[in-house]
Amino acid sequence: MPSRPAAWRVLLFLVAVVLAGAPLRADQPEFCVGGTVLNAQTGEPLRRAAVTIPEAAALTDAAGAFRFCSLPAGAYYANAEKPGFVAAGASVVVGPSRENVVLRLQPLCVIGGKVVDAAGEPAPNVLVQLLAIQVAEGRRKVRVESAVAADDRGEYRLAGLSAGRYYLRVAGWEGATGNPDEGEAFAPVYYGGAAELASAAPVTVEPGRELRADFSVSLRNAYRIRGAIAGFSPLLPAKIELLGGGLEPSPAPVTLDAATGKFQIDDVAPGSYVLRATQGEGRERTRGELALQVNADVKGVVVPLAGSVVLRGIVRMAAASAQAAPSSPNCAIKLSPAETWISEEAALEASTGPAGEFAIEDVLPGRYRVGMACANGYISAARIGETDLLANPELPIPPGPSLPPIEAVLASDGGTLDVTASAEGEPGPAWVLLLPASGYELHARLARLKAQLTFQAVAPGDYQAYAWAGSPEAFEYANPDARQAWAGRALSVHVAERDRQSITVKVAPGEAP
Repeated sequence: MPSRPAAWRVLLFLVAVVLAGAPLRADQPEFCVGGTVLNAQTGEPLRRAAVTIPEAAALTDAAGAFRFCSLPAGAYYANAEKPGFVAAGASVVVGPSRENVVLRLQPLCVIGGKVVDAAGEPAPNVLVQLLAIQVAEGRRKVRVESAVAADDRGEYRLAGLSAGRYYLRVAGWEGATGNPDEGEAFAPVYYGGAAELASAAPVTVEPGRELRADFSVSLRNAYRIRGAIAGFSPLLPAKIELLGGGLEPSPAPVTLDAATGKFQIDDVAPGSYVLRATQGEGRERTRGELALQVNADVKGVVVPLAGSVVLRGIVRMAAASAQAAPSSPNCAIKLSPAETWISEEAALEASTGPAGEFAIEDVLPGRYRVGMACANGYISAARIGETDLLANPELPIPPGPSLPPIEAVLASDGGTLDVTASAEGEPGPAWVLLLPASGYELHARLARLKAQLTFQAVAPGDYQAYAWAGSPEAFEYANPDARQAWAGRALSVHVAERDRQSITVKVAPGEAP
């Protein structure tokens, strides 16, 4: 594969050939696009940055300048790239010419440090993971963004990172094992010393800066788990996962015999785990989970597989609502994996039928969160068996076909709230959140506001209203610590039955604190 500078030269040559072979008509006006590429942090011009528009490409000169001419009138997107920086671009409309385009590139970041054992000695081959944060429906989700192994001095370096918030953890060894002769392992450790993501603190990397993050691990005897998948089929793909506290993926290496379903997990640190087996694809998938306590080698483990189930339910109109509004419930039901780590599992959805009935198919055993949004009211009660889904929307789905239905009640006596968001006294676009004081997640409302927004069918009660600019992911509102940090930005509002009122929520400039 050619190097990036070589690729740029090839691109410039091809563009020149295309332009030479397709001249503009003599009667067609010609315009230019010109400007400068700058370091967004220092303001310095960037030399040899690659700038492209749909019909041309060029490298900036020593002053960071670029210029394209002989362009027909129209809309263009100018994009700039340079190794060590985040690419950036801007939309440009020409006709007349534009000579003042400024593209600012943020420099990439570096995280580095050292990993040592309890005695302060270097811990080579330890795997350092960079975890990216994503917020969905007010809850953090994480994924492994990149990983690198510590060298023989215990040093590691993660380069080429975009500025932002991350989690860092050390988990397992590079390759099969880091200490094959000694048979040692360690429990995952987050930067700062936390053992689980729930109690870990994120790190913030500033543009163009290098962050130092050191780790200490406690090496302990490593153990092995051997077992088999019951009901295994050699014709279907299968996966074995070992999950630690908070269902965090364990770094212990897994070997699975695709012909027999027998498996072996090496380098397991002492602790409590969930062993999960999944086989098949689509509607043919099966799954099994088994709780394990590992303090020695574990042999003869058998993980039974169970097929998916259908989660059924019904939404009924409240008695008073049924008299006033005979229309049937119009609700969307959503079942999302409750795990913090992003997985391949997608949310499952269903809509209510004419009588308020619904069915969610292909639900595998596991932990889920239930969401219910209705166009003609709010959920005033929801249960499955003995579980109150208003107070606790997290729903464990056990293996087996016996599953009670969800029973919910839809009320239509909610209030109406007209919301305006202002930034520094001027109306502006924002994300607006109504967070119920009751803690009932099914009553929370989040929507995008441009000039004015109306929330209808709001469950009566007390709320905190928030507004912020930028991304909907900026506020991790399901996290008590995040809510505490935002406390000064909340507007208290009481919503009464069938009442309508207007509020104005102040939007702080920029992203979340």
